[in-house]
Amino acid sequence: MISRVRGVLVHKEIDRAEIATRGGVTYELQIPLSVFEALPAVGEDVELFAALVAREDGLELFGFQGELERQLFLRLRSAAGIGPRLALTLLSAMSAGQLVEAIRGRDLGRLQMVSGVGRKKAERIAIELADKLEDMAVAAAVEPESALVESAVAALVALGYSRGEAEGAVRNVLRNRDGAELGLESVVREALAVLS
Repeated sequence: MISRVRGVLVHKEIDRAEIATRGGVTYELQIPLSVFEALPAVGEDVELFAALVAREDGLELFGFQGELERQLFLRLRSAAGIGPRLALTLLSAMSAGQLVEAIRGRDLGRLQMVSGVGRKKAERIAIELADKLEDMAVAAAVEPESALVESAVAALVALGYSRGEAEGAVRNVLRNRDGAELGLESVVREALAVLS
């Protein structure tokens, strides 16, 4: 089982990324849009959580920013009629937290806004998965922080740092805040201290 892939980003497209490991192996991972937007520049170090899917015609590797996204992808696949492509489309259409909320709340209208999900499929997803995502609701509730992360990263990128450096510094600041509420200005200031 491959759970993470770490190495140098050698190629990226909107739906896939190639990562060359130190061992000389390059992995191609299919990714949701959220991962593409967070990828660093080609040539920089990157680490993605991974899910390996065996199909009749071969193996496919899927990459995610975090464990929540990876676990949600695997849960989505456990529902009847949800293949890896549709699971990836769902994760591209909304964040993991929003998707957990939509499924648990049986928000069929929101689910149907995703390409390839009609009323029947939305009902099936809600019926099969609503009660199976309770453990993810807590992790997903922390996600509103992602808007703060995105704004702070954008500010640091505007100051000349790479996206990978900026994201690492911001996450470091938020991880070590000891429960303190931090605003955008504080996060950027502390992230600059980490980067210097």
